This record gives sequence, C-alpha cells and structure tokens, in this order.
Amino acid sequence: MKAIDVSQHIILIPNHRLDLAGANVIKQQFISLLEKNYNLWIIDMANVEFIDSSGLSTLVIGLKKAREHGCNLAICNLNPTARLVFEITQLDRVFQIFDSIDDVFLDSHGKSITA
Repeated sequence: MKAIDVSQHIILIPNHRLDLAGANVIKQQFISLLEKNYNLWIIDMANVEFIDSSGLSTLVIGLKKAREHGCNLAICNLNPTARLVFEITQLDRVFQIFDSIDDVFLDSHGKSITA
C-alpha cells in the first residue's frame, strides 16, 4: 500500500489484491486517515488485479468513515474486471468512480465532489 499526500487530498494505492489480507492493510490506512485533515480520499486502483467481498466491504467502510468525518472518497483506474464487480454489486451507484486520477482532480477543481 502506497499513500501520497497532495495538499488536502490523500491518494491510496493498494497493491495487486484487495482480498482479506489487502483489505486489512487498507482498513488500517483508513483508520490512520481519520486523524488527518484531508477533504478527499482517492483510491487509485490501477495496480489492483483482484477484488473480493472483503475488499468491497472495506471500501464501503472507508466511504462511511470518510463521510462521517466530512471527507469524500473517490475511486479511479478500475480495470474492466474490477469495474464489472462494482457494477454487478451496484456499488458503482454508491461510489464516485473515475476513469483516471486526472479526472478526479478535474472534477474536484471544476465542481464539488459530493458525498
């Protein structure tokens, strides 16, 4: 898991698999973010090759925690298989999903990303 601090935003870059082990890593990262003053949490999924229910559940928990603390959470760079998982579970209606990290920043600067 890599984290990049960009002003009021944090970019989290999970590694390869968001299964039980990967979900625990990102969950710990979410907990550490609660103490910080970020207004946007970005999950860059470019490196994620696999996501299961543990990973999805952790992302939902992260979204809930972000909203509780006045932050927004955006997901970007989903590969086609991961995007299909979000569509089948209808989580694409819950999360703000962008094609690229640039699209997230364009949206956040052009208009408010809403929760």
